[in-house]
Amino acid sequence: MKKVLLAVSISALMLSMSGTVSAAPVTPTSSETTSDFSSENARMNITFVPAGFHTMDQNVTLVGLGQKYPMTSGSNWLIWSGSTVVKLSGNLIISIGYGHAQVGAYKGDGTLLGYYYVDVVR
Repeated sequence: MKKVLLAVSISALMLSMSGTVSAAPVTPTSSETTSDFSSENARMNITFVPAGFHTMDQNVTLVGLGQKYPMTSGSNWLIWSGSTVVKLSGNLIISIGYGHAQVGAYKGDGTLLGYYYVDVVR
């Protein structure tokens, strides 16, 4: 019985990492996020930090909520924290609120490439 549960758990994990199984999109719940959605006073700072051998960070700054940043590292992505700050659409990080978020970038085989750290401030 344990082997069956383990096999099912591993299969579900692999499907979720490959993007086959996904959760419903998260919608902002705070009134601050929805009322300031078109605000131009927001600044989104994005830093990519590679896993393992550290070569160099990539850093970019975008202005305004709703800005989109195309992730070039990885073929699968997962929000580790900050689902009220950013949302993912394909390979795009889209700012939806204020705060800090962390997005993991993975290869097609599930190997971690690094993390995108996103700070959205006023």
